Amino acid sequence: MCIFRYLAVALLLASTPVAAQGPKSTAQPLPQVLIIGDSTYSQHTRELTKLLKGQVDITYARWQPHEIADTATTLQTLDRHLGRIGKNGEPVEPAKWPQWDLIHVNCGLGDLIHRAPGMKSFRVMPIHVGGIRNTPVDRYTKNLETLIKTLKAKAAGARIVWASTTPIRASASGVFAMGSEIQYNQAAAQVMQQHDVPINDMHTFTKHLINMDKPAGFGADPFHFDKKPLHMPIVRVIERAFQLPPMAVTEEETISQQNAAQAANLGKADASQ
Repeated sequence: MCIFRYLAVALLLASTPVAAQGPKSTAQPLPQVLIIGDSTYSQHTRELTKLLKGQVDITYARWQPHEIADTATTLQTLDRHLGRIGKNGEPVEPAKWPQWDLIHVNCGLGDLIHRAPGMKSFRVMPIHVGGIRNTPVDRYTKNLETLIKTLKAKAAGARIVWASTTPIRASASGVFAMGSEIQYNQAAAQVMQQHDVPINDMHTFTKHLINMDKPAGFGADPFHFDKKPLHMPIVRVIERAFQLPPMAVTEEETISQQNAAQAANLGKADASQ
């Protein structure tokens, strides 16, 4: 395997920060939305900003190039994500802290990636040469508990929405175990239920949109989703949160819904046999 392929995974997990904001109304401040997630969410933020321009201000939480978007790092950098610490690490005056109305958050792929064991620094390592999962599920659950409690305490005025982790299919890099996100999504769902946090089911939407049987064409899969746009479930969350006029149903939404219905019918047929 080419080392550059493995490095691509780490770079995608620690993507260049993207801040995306629409024009602010002088009459009334626009709702403030914070997106916390791995590099796939920087792509979503760009699309959200285009579609919701003039209706909400959307910011993608910044990551440094060396950072991995897992639960542990998210906790360590949460004040920066919330806008309480500036770009250079300097504290921001409380009077200038952003007042978030909605925080859409996911941590998952950064926890599920496999890394070199016994190293203090993070280094991606394929499973077949001894890579271990970055975050065991019990630690992942505890980290999520702390994350949700901290978000509710530090952003008390914000509505928090959890996004389920998107599907992991077969990939050439060998740094993810196919289907491993299912157990972690189940653990996350229990945490969110305990804390009354709604879930945006990005996993189901994506699963029924992309070809799950197709081997990944990129070593950094699952970040490349057959070039399918995955931002519409987030649009729907924002529309409901702020009672915005709903956009027309997209082709991708229709395909995902139809495939989900077909899969459900097949499941019922199999169960009846």
